[in-house]
Amino acid sequence: MDHKWVILYVAMVLLLLVIIGLLIIRIRKIRRDSISEKLQDEETGIGNLKYFQYHFHYTLGDIARNRYFVAYIILDTSYLETYYGKTSFEGLLKYTARVLSERVEDGEFVARITESGFALALQCADEKTAEKRLSDLLKELNSFEPTNGKNKKLVFHGVYYHLRNSDKNCEVLLFTLRENCNRICGTEKLLAACDIHSINKIQEEKKTTEDILRGFKHNEFQMYLQFCVDNKTKSIVSAEALSRWQHPEKGLILPGKYIREMERANLISQHDFYMFEQVCKQLANWHHSEFSHIAISCNFTRITLSEENFVEKLREISNRYEFERSRLAIEITEDAMEKNLAMATRNVQKCKELGFVIYLDDMGSGYTTLANLCDYPIDVVKIDRSILLKTDTQRGKELFSGIMALAHNLTILVIGEGVETKEQEEWISSTDCDFVQGWYYAKPLPVVEAEAFLKQSNGKELS
Repeated sequence: MDHKWVILYVAMVLLLLVIIGLLIIRIRKIRRDSISEKLQDEETGIGNLKYFQYHFHYTLGDIARNRYFVAYIILDTSYLETYYGKTSFEGLLKYTARVLSERVEDGEFVARITESGFALALQCADEKTAEKRLSDLLKELNSFEPTNGKNKKLVFHGVYYHLRNSDKNCEVLLFTLRENCNRICGTEKLLAACDIHSINKIQEEKKTTEDILRGFKHNEFQMYLQFCVDNKTKSIVSAEALSRWQHPEKGLILPGKYIREMERANLISQHDFYMFEQVCKQLANWHHSEFSHIAISCNFTRITLSEENFVEKLREISNRYEFERSRLAIEITEDAMEKNLAMATRNVQKCKELGFVIYLDDMGSGYTTLANLCDYPIDVVKIDRSILLKTDTQRGKELFSGIMALAHNLTILVIGEGVETKEQEEWISSTDCDFVQGWYYAKPLPVVEAEAFLKQSNGKELS
């Protein structure tokens, strides 16, 4: 009897152990499946960003890392949607995932990093081998059958980089490769190699972008004013608002050092409207003061003017401040081309309807052309300093006078820019130029100093 109870007890213990073992196996499977799901891209079934990061850190050892090339491939979704429609995107994603998965070998891995970006880690003996593999891969991806008989262009572009043993930051690497890839996306370039110099350049640009954003946040961009005078009376009639960056470490930085960086980082519009608000605020401060007659022009790049919501932003900012709209001029700069000329033209016309004056900056330089006098409802044209510098010759004088006469025939007023010497001042004073601007009369000044300069001049001739 006692023997039977012992056997039963042992059997129950064994059964309990089996049940516990099965539960442990089940729990581990659930955990593995859960981890697998977190590392898997739902749409394509291949790895996701976390999957790539995991294998980058744990599959690529310090010794083996320099045997790998990391590639980043981008799918040009804008082109795809324009010519093939949005419905083709999902199918193409699955096609891409299948092709990439079939081309990776043991010890290699691939993942979908962003909506339209994929990364691969490939083991290659040298750069030539890596370039050949990736070139063939991209050609295969670009060989999918286009629909509706439309012409096929490159939809996939890629970049690659030979890893060094010291390259251990996966996130930084993927960011820089993606940025490099974005620069060839939309071009006829299929594949580009990245080296440590291009990687470092992207990192420097990223730091500059973060620096600029911090500058906006802490109001480091300051408004300087350069006065414009009547060519006959030599009295101050207006000022141009100029941007200066008061950097906490580098000191005062001129716009030539950061405007291009803003354009590259798509921050130029933020800068333009930042300065526009400074101008509105200043005109509101002057509205009931002794300086109420002074107008201010504010520069806008053609990139900003091409934005669909440009007028709404302009109206929303200006409505916060009380001032005469005719005292503010929208100055169209020469340093970039319009993304959308029709939209820019409509926006400038609406600015005119809102009561703002329209300036065309730097005639004779950059993207400013004579055709702009027809494209936009221009009130005032500024003749670039480079033209004034040529007036030391007779042909230069005729050129300046010819541009001025053309503007006047179109009932457009003229500002001569860049007057710096007594000789230039004497010559331009003898012409029919309406207004003049330059260091000969006044250099760009911070607002407080500009107001002091106005009080000191008090209607006196600046000559």
